[in-house]
Amino acid sequence: MTDHRSLPPLRIAPRPSRRLLVFVILTHAVALAVLAPLPAPGVALRAGLAAVILASLAYVIWAQVLRRAPWSVVAVDWNERGWQATFADGSTRPVRLAPSTFVGVGLVILHLRAGRLFRPTLLLSADTVPADQLRRLRVLLRLGLARGGDRGDAPGLSDAARPNPTDHAT
Repeated sequence: MTDHRSLPPLRIAPRPSRRLLVFVILTHAVALAVLAPLPAPGVALRAGLAAVILASLAYVIWAQVLRRAPWSVVAVDWNERGWQATFADGSTRPVRLAPSTFVGVGLVILHLRAGRLFRPTLLLSADTVPADQLRRLRVLLRLGLARGGDRGDAPGLSDAARPNPTDHAT
């Protein structure tokens, strides 16, 4: 028999964000605009810096906004056992939330850990997921219910967030 206090699973499969696209283009455009008055020693250095900024713009749009890079997270699933991430190449892996995950009203940045060196990120804004899904995710994260174990090595609920059997539902 299942516990009546168990939380239903959550699946987040965001669509591309126009807001994020506009923000990325604007920040890179400002970076390019700063190159004009920059007292750089020569046109070659400015051209090199402009090439780096444009390469950054292309990479961020490809990997984070459109999520087309093979290592880009295209969906995350959460249940009480932990997190599972689905990547653009079709693979799925168990992941853990990093402590640096950001939870804001209009923006959630999921910093994930998949193994020792692989640290994928999923940016979620209000225009990428339905409002009720984003609200559920924010509640889970703010209450600490979706974090990893206290030692940081086990997915799922932390011991501090587990319901106490002596608590009574109100």
